[in-house]
Amino acid sequence: MVIVSYFLTKTTMKNFSFLLFLSTTFAFGQYNNFYVSPANAVINFGQSVTLTASGCSGIINWSTNQTGSSVNVSPSATTVISATCTANNQTKTSANEALVEVRFTESPCPENISVNTGLSNTNYRYQANNSVTGNSFIDTDASVEFRANKYVLLNTGFEARMGSIFKAYIGGCTGKNLKTRRVTNTLHYSWEILWGPDNFIWMTEKSGKISRVNPQTGQVIPVYTITEVLNYGEGGLLGMVLHPDFNTSPFVYVVYNYGTTSDPKEKVVRFTYNGTTLVGQQTILDNIAGFSIHNGSRLVITPDLKLFITTGDAGDTSLPQDSTSINGKILRINIDGSIPADNPYPGSPVWSIGHRNPQGMVYANNKLYVSSHGSSLEDEINLIQKKGNYGWPDVNGPCDTPSEITFCNANNVIAPIFSSGNVTWAFCGLDYYNNSAYPEWQNHLLMVSLKNQTFYSFELSPNGDSIIGQPTLYYNSSFGRLRDIAISPEGKVYICTGNGGNADQIIEITPTAN
Repeated sequence: MVIVSYFLTKTTMKNFSFLLFLSTTFAFGQYNNFYVSPANAVINFGQSVTLTASGCSGIINWSTNQTGSSVNVSPSATTVISATCTANNQTKTSANEALVEVRFTESPCPENISVNTGLSNTNYRYQANNSVTGNSFIDTDASVEFRANKYVLLNTGFEARMGSIFKAYIGGCTGKNLKTRRVTNTLHYSWEILWGPDNFIWMTEKSGKISRVNPQTGQVIPVYTITEVLNYGEGGLLGMVLHPDFNTSPFVYVVYNYGTTSDPKEKVVRFTYNGTTLVGQQTILDNIAGFSIHNGSRLVITPDLKLFITTGDAGDTSLPQDSTSINGKILRINIDGSIPADNPYPGSPVWSIGHRNPQGMVYANNKLYVSSHGSSLEDEINLIQKKGNYGWPDVNGPCDTPSEITFCNANNVIAPIFSSGNVTWAFCGLDYYNNSAYPEWQNHLLMVSLKNQTFYSFELSPNGDSIIGQPTLYYNSSFGRLRDIAISPEGKVYICTGNGGNADQIIEITPTAN
């Protein structure tokens, strides 16, 4: 049973409701042979699917309160289903879960929609470019979404009855010609995902694990565990990048925290991949201040083989404006760790200053874009320039207060190309999409957020120097906190979650035909 709470207002919906899926932490190893299939199934509302449990010689009980090796299920909303096996007075849980996705029937996407009749026995998404207005009831057997780009209005008389599932989102007509598929859901604080030249997803987990994930089967293949990682607060094993010519130079670059909680540090390390594991550890950059918060830690290698590194202020606001410190910066070094001769501060890796906690970075069309967390307002997307000053801690977002204007004029502060205003979304992973597989995203930045649990697309201007209009929002609160993005050569998009509990996911987003 899901109880939906909301406030009625004459202008907009003030409080959104969320459908929470509970998942189980599974014991692996000796129970790996007991599993359910299919792991992912997609049905329309009213349809059923058969789930089968294999590897159990005893009694199988399903989380749907059914028994037997095979069961037919017909959920009214997307559901996670598991099974247990009881034999010899011992009970074990299936090594995986089955995700049964119940697809919504979607309305067209007009400017405005008014829902005036009661909704029963349906799984329906009302979506509009401007507004969706609810004037009637949602019955106990219905699952309904309202999605509008500007506002959702619930008038007096609207009622989501006990037992119904109702969700409302601010965002465009999302999911248009897109489908999602869960690749895996057994991760623990996944942090970086990237598409490798072997057509696997390379991934870091904050505890120190580096893995390769088969995007077809979801198999997670361990590559290496860095035992000196200090998994402390927001710190741990964070960013990763592969050498652009990986087949001839199989170098893996990672950044992580190490040391003790009383003296945390951060460093960039290069490994060599030998086809199975990582060898030849070499420190590229060291003595970055670490902390339980604000560690930055995205890595990008540009075509001219320069390694860019984001660093946070490590909780010390005196560092970002200090050009002699490497914290609160965008750094630029050669891939062997040496300092490029054309860096703006001779002998220093510092490329730009005034950053709080930048945790998204992408290089596209000869431009470097960075997304950064604000404090309690003004998350930012910045276009990084050599020797640029981006203002923190004296400036939040644009220069729009008297003290900020004074500081900006005195220090040539560069304004963000987008900021979140008087709220924070917790901007995180950032990528660039220009694949013809999904024309609506061509020349767009794609970004995910932690706090807002949302996937965004931002249209860039033709020259890439600015963002046009407001972002389009996708999958709001569908998967929890979203940490990073990867894009395959064929135009599929992958996002990973950062919820913890050994249940973090990688989700595949695939463009489909019209």
